[in-house]
Amino acid sequence: MRNDKLKKNQMRQLLRMAMLTSPLIGIYTIIPVLLFAASLPQSDVYFIFWDQIRVLLAVLGITFIVFVQWLINIWLFKILANRINSSWGKALKYFISYGIMLSVVAFLHTLRLESSPISIGTFIYYPFIGSFANNTFIFIIFGLVTSRFEKAKLEIDKAKLELSQYVTQQEQLKNKIHPHFLFNTLNTLKLLIKKEPKIAEEFLVRLSAYLRFSITETSKDVAVIKDEVEFCTNYIELQKVRFSNSIHFENNLPDIITNNKYLPVVTFQSLAENAIKHNAFTKSNPLKISVKLNSDETISFTNNVIKKRTIEKSTGTGLKNLHERFKLLGSDMFIIDSDEDNKLFTVTFKAFDNENNNY
Repeated sequence: MRNDKLKKNQMRQLLRMAMLTSPLIGIYTIIPVLLFAASLPQSDVYFIFWDQIRVLLAVLGITFIVFVQWLINIWLFKILANRINSSWGKALKYFISYGIMLSVVAFLHTLRLESSPISIGTFIYYPFIGSFANNTFIFIIFGLVTSRFEKAKLEIDKAKLELSQYVTQQEQLKNKIHPHFLFNTLNTLKLLIKKEPKIAEEFLVRLSAYLRFSITETSKDVAVIKDEVEFCTNYIELQKVRFSNSIHFENNLPDIITNNKYLPVVTFQSLAENAIKHNAFTKSNPLKISVKLNSDETISFTNNVIKKRTIEKSTGTGLKNLHERFKLLGSDMFIIDSDEDNKLFTVTFKAFDNENNNY
C-alpha cells in the first residue's frame, strides 16, 4: 500500500515537473530562432520576422509540444515499464520516444514547407536538433525525479526486510529461552507425585501458571513488568521445590514501575535461570536474587555469586540472546557487572515506556 502511494506521488511529481519545465524549454527553444532571424540581412527578414504576438504563439506551441513529449515519455517509462523489463526493452523505450518525437517534428516541418517553401539554409535542421535536445533534457529531469523515488522505494523495501528479519530473530531468540527447564521440571513433578502429593499439587498449579504465561505472552515482544515479576516468581518457586528452598527472590520495584513499564518478554526469568545455572547454592548458603530500581531509572537484577567447585566454561548464550533482544527492540542499554570483591553479579538495563518500545 505504501508503494502504491509512492507511485502516485511520483506520478504527481512528474506531471508537476512537466508543467513547470515545458514553458521554460519553450522559451529557450525559440531564442536561437529569434537570434537567427536578427542575424539575417534586412531584405530577408520580411519572411521570418515575427511580432510579439507571433513569438508568444510560437512559445505556446513549443510548450504544448514539449508537454506532449513529457506525457509520451511518462507513458513509455511508467506504463510500459510493467510490460517491458528486459535490458533491450528499456533501450527500445528510448528509441520509441525519440522516434515518435522526430516523426512529429518531421510532420510539422513538412507542413511548414508546404505553407512557406522558402529555404533558410542549414537552419532548416534546427527543429530536429532542438527537439532532440529537448527530449534529452526531459530524460535527464525524468531520471532525477524517478531516481529519488526509486531510492525511497529501496529504503521502504529495506525497512520491510529488516522488519521481517527482526521478527524472525525475535522468534528464534524467544524459542531459545527455556526449553531445557521444562525437562527438569517434569522430572521433579514425577518424583513429587510419588513422594509428596500435596506439594506436587501446588507445584502443578505453579507450573500451570508458568506454562500459561509461556503460551499466551511469549508470542509478544514485550510484557508489562508486573507480569514479568509474576512469571519469574512462579519460575523460582518451581525451582525452590527442586533445590530445597535454597533460592530467595526479592522484588523491590515500586508499583508505578511494575504496572506501567515494559521489558522484553521473560527477561527476569532468563536472568534467574542464568543465576541458578552458574552458582552452587545450598540451604545454608542460599542463592539470593533481587531486582531494584536505580536513581537513573534503570533496573538492576542482582544475585550473589557462589562459585562451583568445578567451574564450567560459560558460553554466555543466555545473556547474549537477552542483550540481542534489547537491541532489536531499540535499546542498547544492557550492562553486565561482575563484582568479585562483594561477590555480586548484576545486569542493568532500562525498561520501555510502552508496548511500542519507546524508552
